[in-house]
Amino acid sequence: MKPLSLCLVNMGTRGLELVKSFPDVIPSDSMNQLVYKTIPMGSNPGDFASTTFNNLNLTSFIFRIPSAENRDNLASLVAVFNTSNYDANSIKQVFSWVVAELEKKDLLATHTLEEILPKLYKGFNKGQFKIEITSTSTIKFDFPKQGNDKNGNAIDALSDDLWD
Repeated sequence: MKPLSLCLVNMGTRGLELVKSFPDVIPSDSMNQLVYKTIPMGSNPGDFASTTFNNLNLTSFIFRIPSAENRDNLASLVAVFNTSNYDANSIKQVFSWVVAELEKKDLLATHTLEEILPKLYKGFNKGQFKIEITSTSTIKFDFPKQGNDKNGNAIDALSDDLWD
């Protein structure tokens, strides 16, 4: 499963804004459209959105980033593909798992997600990732082989063993 790009989008002071895209290969006109499709009107934390536009297919996971100063902020992790032949369920499971694990460790923040986005992208391309968040927190994940786990049970079964 090799996405064209992974993106982090959040609700900024001027509305939905691209925080980071890795790699930055999507044309700016398409990126502007992509940003507005990643958190559809009426979205809530935990929702997923999938859409197609300009020959790009995307799946996004919408979540809440806690804020100590202001109200919590909506954000989304987005996988962009140039084909419709990808496993959206695996994308959803990985994104929701990463957000949940960061939240459990009180590490869910925009700067943390910006920092790990390139490593997460490389992990999608390799089929596994091991990302050191802090000196004491590492997340690692091996993607199930396509077709071997249609119910997502392998991902759920691994969740307790993924933090070092």
